[in-house]
Amino acid sequence: MSTIFTKIINREVPGHFVFEDEHCVVLMDKFPAVAGQTLIVPKVEVDYIFDLEDALYKHLFDVVKRVSTASDKAFSAERTCLVVEGFEVPHVHIRLYPMTDTNKSLGSIIEETNEADDELLAKQAKKIAAELVTDS
Repeated sequence: MSTIFTKIINREVPGHFVFEDEHCVVLMDKFPAVAGQTLIVPKVEVDYIFDLEDALYKHLFDVVKRVSTASDKAFSAERTCLVVEGFEVPHVHIRLYPMTDTNKSLGSIIEETNEADDELLAKQAKKIAAELVTDS
């Protein structure tokens, strides 16, 4: 059975794409704790990051670094934090949190999620994608 991420990747369910290549996608998180929160998701359904092939693992973190740098610029973040998940949805995904206020810990805000407006997510996706283009 396909995960929600596979359905988004296959365009069966809508999503706001920031970046896509043959190995992974970068999506806006529909339930962000902070503005500009993104998900880096491999196209293969693997639930434990250390079960990924080495080349894909390294590629994901190359993409993470590029997107984090773009997010820092796009949202004037002091730094971007990350969390690797695969429990609730059994498909590895890396959440990036561009933190504009480092006086708050990631742990204190991580559960403060609300469903984001699609128009806002589309604007944020374009903002990050624009920084990715200037970064390459």
